Amino acid sequence: MRARRTAYIVIFVVACLVAGLLYYLQVPRASVVRATADIPAMTQITADMVEMVKVAPVDVSTDAAQSTNQVVGQYAAMPILAGQEIDKRALDRTPGQQQFGFGAALDPGDVAFAIPISDPSQAVGGALSPGAKVTVVAVPNALKNGVAASPAPTSTVLGTNLTILALRTPSGQTFTAAQSGSGIAAVPPKLGSVVVAIPANQLSDFATAALSSTLYLALSVPGGTASTS
Repeated sequence: MRARRTAYIVIFVVACLVAGLLYYLQVPRASVVRATADIPAMTQITADMVEMVKVAPVDVSTDAAQSTNQVVGQYAAMPILAGQEIDKRALDRTPGQQQFGFGAALDPGDVAFAIPISDPSQAVGGALSPGAKVTVVAVPNALKNGVAASPAPTSTVLGTNLTILALRTPSGQTFTAAQSGSGIAAVPPKLGSVVVAIPANQLSDFATAALSSTLYLALSVPGGTASTS
């Protein structure tokens, strides 16, 4: 009698397992992208950093990446941990786009430097946008004010073919094309600074010039190589 009862229990358990397996196999599964390694912010995501996994449809968030094509080549806008499903809102086309409002990439070896703008004439009348290449010229304040000095001060080209990363309002907010109401991402009266990428070893030169001179920007021919004086 006891042996028969045990057999019934075993059959019942096996039947439950089989039924559960059949249910699992019949339930539709959805694919999502999951990180296989920790991805620091502003890091470009490569194919070896992610994998496709199957999950229940109810577990898929609206903004979950469901193809590696949506992820590979993009930049992490925030740290992504290994094993974490990747949310498309955590991705940037340009590194620093969400964190800093950058519209162009900050290359290795460069730093972001904000050039103060007090007059539209300093910034090509405001006809600038992120990604554009510019030449930066420092005009000593003594030269502008007509102060006699020996030797006479002269203008200096600080850098050429430097990339504009962002445009800022006087209060430091990112200035966008939507604010200007046109395709040009700057309204001269409200342009407070232009953030450009400069070589890190030229940071002190630009900082000194910003204190003693007025900096002017001129649009450069696309395709040139960045250089500094």
